Amino acid sequence: MSAVIRRPTDFQRFIYIFPPLLFSIAICACGTRQLEYQRVEDHGGTISIPLKEVNNGDVHFYTYKYNGTNINFFVRMDGKGNLHTHFDACFTCYKYKKGYMVEGTEIICRECKTKFLLKEERWANQGGCMPIDLGGEIIKDTLVIQKERIIKGERFFK
Repeated sequence: MSAVIRRPTDFQRFIYIFPPLLFSIAICACGTRQLEYQRVEDHGGTISIPLKEVNNGDVHFYTYKYNGTNINFFVRMDGKGNLHTHFDACFTCYKYKKGYMVEGTEIICRECKTKFLLKEERWANQGGCMPIDLGGEIIKDTLVIQKERIIKGERFFK
């Protein structure tokens, strides 16, 4: 008497492979991977960015790495030519770790889709979503941000 060995059909193989594959894809897609932009380093407790790099009307995103956490911020110019620095987070949506994106003349929260005109000198709080001011000062031809100010924002990116 001989035993008959049956080979699984393509459909049976698919049924066994598909659920674990789908689960793996879902886990990877739902992760809270930190965004990373152009890295900046501190020198003597300050982060220095040359004005010629940010004084062109565009929005510039940066990452400062601290304790393994990417602390993201951006520099923008308003309609009057003044520079402003903000964390790439707000008090409401920071937990989603999505930050903001630029579309045309607006910066938009990737989570709640709240929009802010880049030309505005000050932004009004719109339902809790508003980029958090970081602060900084211009010294000669450099935008200078104190490392301690950036570190205070670490909690928004953990």
